[in-house]
Formats: sequence, structure tokens, C-alpha cells
Amino acid sequence: MTLRLRPATGADLGALLDLARHLDTLNLPVDETYLAARLERSERSFADPGQPDAEREYQFALEDAEGRVVGTSAIISKHGTPGLPHTYLRVEREERVSHAAGIRKEHVTFRLGACEDGPSELAALILHPDVRGRLGWPGKLLSWGRYAYIARHPGAFEDRLIAEMRASFDAEGRSAFWESFGRHFTGMSYQEADRRSATRKQFILDLFPETRFYATLLEPEVAAQLGKVHPETQPAVRLLEQAGFHWTGEIDPFDAGPFFGAATRDVIPIQETLRDVVAEEGSDEQAPPWIASVEDATGFRAVATRAVLEADCARLPKEALDKLDISEGGSVALTPLPASARSRG
Repeated sequence: MTLRLRPATGADLGALLDLARHLDTLNLPVDETYLAARLERSERSFADPGQPDAEREYQFALEDAEGRVVGTSAIISKHGTPGLPHTYLRVEREERVSHAAGIRKEHVTFRLGACEDGPSELAALILHPDVRGRLGWPGKLLSWGRYAYIARHPGAFEDRLIAEMRASFDAEGRSAFWESFGRHFTGMSYQEADRRSATRKQFILDLFPETRFYATLLEPEVAAQLGKVHPETQPAVRLLEQAGFHWTGEIDPFDAGPFFGAATRDVIPIQETLRDVVAEEGSDEQAPPWIASVEDATGFRAVATRAVLEADCARLPKEALDKLDISEGGSVALTPLPASARSRG
């Protein structure tokens, strides 16, 4: 099954709303007005990618053979600006020693931080449950296809990329960390605070403590969850690590989910993207998988496919060429998929 990644448009609003119901986060809420505005910004951004700016967001749609949108992901070109900073809790360790008592204790601490000149963010990734695990590397195309776009437009993004990983929630959708920490300082539910922070973050700086906080004061089961991800998020973490990302030592102030980051120039799939490769028709079931991408007057599009690379020429299956809407002799860029995908379809 060959899927295609392309820019999302206003016509995809209903599909994105359906996908959002499987996640409903700050970056992809079940909010028609919010998503419609994001799609408008995204269409403008794809039409004219420029310097990183809070108004530039790139929303992608993953479509199946029937043209049904089965996934979405995004790049926010600048996460952290004056008035809407990137907020986080910096996690550190502190050792306290009493030589008189013969006691040595190590504490985990966290402290609020904010950045008004923030990085670019990989965000809003959701793959329809029906498509997970299918042939054709759908999750990897949805995630790593963004690197193929960044490789084409490095000047449109900051010199650092981050991704916030989803933390664990209970069956009722509550965050144990928020209930133990954030609610006490804001008086808000997690959902109210999460929604408010989409457009206004000053309340976080106003109400959260400025001093260092000791995780020792939390319930042990809550403290143990700092920087931990939801089990369903583990595959996404592995993909980030394979791309060269690492935990930044920061967690989200609301749910304690970790931020992963990397210098844009050091992201492996961006580094290893090959440009201006001549595409020819051909197939080999033993060939390594790549993301093949094209961008022309009709826009950006990408597929995950096996390809045989020979000098400056690549042999791709006819189905992949058709999905890319190019003929033999056309130019493609090739972004390698991670090693874990090499032996699987």
C-alpha cells in the first residue's frame, strides 16, 4: 500500500477533526475554528516558506490509495515568541549531605523556565489506528517525511528542533502531575489550562512558582512519572532517537511529558537527504526503504518506497512514481528511513 504525504488544505478540515478525536491535544484539539485557522496559516506557509515565524505552520496530511486522510503531522516554524513563550520545567539533580549525621540524599528538582526566541517544533502527529502497523511504513512517512521538507527549506526553520512527547494520563484523561502540582497554583483543570495556553501563556509565568521545587514533595508514584511517556508514544520516541534527538532535560509544565531536541544540522535524515536524484522505473524487494519527495509548482509530496540507488539515479517502483506524479527522468530527493525499517515492509 503506497501512501502519500502532502500539505494539508482547508478541504481536509473534517478529516483532521476526526483524527483529533483520537488525541485532542494542544497541538491538535477537537476545535473546528482552531484547526481551520491553522490550515489557513499552513496553506500560506507552504505557498511561501520564509524565515521562521510564529505565523508559519506546516500541516501535513497522509492519504491512502483512495485519497482518504489517515494521518497528520506538523512543523511549527517558531515555538516561543514574545507574548507566547516556550515554557518548560528544567529538571535537575541536587545532592544534600550532612557529614554530622552521615546522611547523603539526592533530590530531583524542577524549575520554571521560558524562552521567547524558541526553536522549531515537530508537532501534532496522529496516525489513524486502522493504519498503524500496515505495510508501507505509514508512521515513519508521517514522522520522517517532515525532515524531507526541512532538508529542502533549511532557511524556513530554526537551528534547533524540539518535539514534546505525550505523557501518561489516567482512564478519565487526567494528568496525575497536573493534579499534584499545576492545579494547586492555577485553580484550573488540566483541560482549561491546556486550552488557555494555546493563545495566552502569561498566566503560567504569573501563577507557577519561580523557585526550585523538589519532586520529593510529590507523591512517589507521581514523581516517578516525571519525563516518562505514554506507552503508545514509545515508538515515536524511538524514531526521534534514531534521527539524533535526545531528551533536553526539560518537561512540559502541565503533564511532565519530556521534550526531545537536536540541532537541525545534526538531525540524521536531514543530513543524509540526497537532492536532485534522477528517478527511473524499477523495483527490487530487497532494496532499502527511502522517503522519495518531489516539490514543484503543484506542491510538495512524498512517499515511502524501496529504491535502488545507482550514482545519481534511483530506480523506484511505478506505483511510487505515479503517487509522486512524475515520469522517468524526473528529479526526486531521497531521505533514508531508519535502520529499523530496513527489514520490514
